[in-house]
Parts: sequence; C-alpha cells; structure tokens
Amino acid sequence: MKTALNATLLALTLAFGTAHAADAKMATSAAGTPEVVMGDAVKAEATVTAIDKKTRTLTLKGEDGNVFDVVVGKEAKNFAQIKVGDRLVAEHMEAISLELKKGGGLRETVEKDISEAAKPGQKPGMVKGREIDFVADVKVVDAKAGTITILGASGRMYKLKVKDPAIMAQIKEGDQVKGTYIAATGLVVLPPKPKK
Repeated sequence: MKTALNATLLALTLAFGTAHAADAKMATSAAGTPEVVMGDAVKAEATVTAIDKKTRTLTLKGEDGNVFDVVVGKEAKNFAQIKVGDRLVAEHMEAISLELKKGGGLRETVEKDISEAAKPGQKPGMVKGREIDFVADVKVVDAKAGTITILGASGRMYKLKVKDPAIMAQIKEGDQVKGTYIAATGLVVLPPKPKK
C-alpha cells in the first residue's frame, strides 16, 4: 500500500491530474483489516514574465495578477529551457493511508525525504516532500465528530478526521493504526497556452 500510494502521489504531482480534494476511500488490507486513504491537493499557476539568467531569478505573474520573483536553485538542471511566456504550475498534495491494527504493540515513526527532479532534456520540473510511516495508539474516538486522536512515537497527539462511518465504527480506544503520511510539492514548467 505504501509503495503504491507514494508512486501515485509522485505521478499525480508530476502530471497534475485530477487528484483534487480526494475523499476517503475504503479498502481492505491483505490481513483483512480496514484501510482508508484520504488526500487533498492545492494547485496554482503562474506565467513567466521575465528571466534573469545570471541570478537565476524568474519573475512570475499569478492567476490573480500578482507579480513576484522566485530564485531557482542550482538543483533545477533544466533552468536554461525556461522561456518568457512559459507557465509554472505548482501543486501541493497531502495524503494519509491508515490501516487499523487490533491489539497493542510498539509505537514507531520512520521519516524519509521525497525528491525527484526532471532528467536532462525534459521540461523543468521537480517534486520535494516527505513520507512518514508510523504506528500510533488510538487514544480518543469521537464518533459524533468523526475523529480519532492518536498518540505517536514522539509523544505527540494528532487528531484525524475519518469520513467513512463504516471504518469509524470499527475503531476503538486502545487499537493501533499503521499509516503513511505523505506531503509533497511538485513544480513543472509548461509551454505557453495556445492563443485563441
């Protein structure tokens, strides 16, 4: 599940597909325990109005008309391909998958960076983010609000919204959840929109 979720997010971020405001989706794990995947995405677009190649600065005009400068780091290998009139599209995505675990166990957290860049010759683009795999204890179940409060390995409490009442009905205080949280931001440069 974790690998599929990670690959899906990266592909969607690079392609900027239709992943906006995804509702919770219920599934069953190989062990037969309930799983849920929830996510959301925010997308913004700006047009390149000027380029300072010496300082690697792009002047961008947003959809709302605001103009702002962005300095592009050296990790963007295809900077030289960007032209005035190109569109810079950014999308921030967050997703969480949860699998209900009955019975106790150790709480744990493993965090890793997500980093992808366009290959030489491709349109400039990149994905940056982080992935956190965790096992946490369910401390509070609020069926009326549709939320659970979990205690992570670091000792911090997190409140999560569970939209599916069928899954919510199966979660009890003292259970554990095993999950993956991914937050990633993708940037891609596209050619100008065709003139009508």
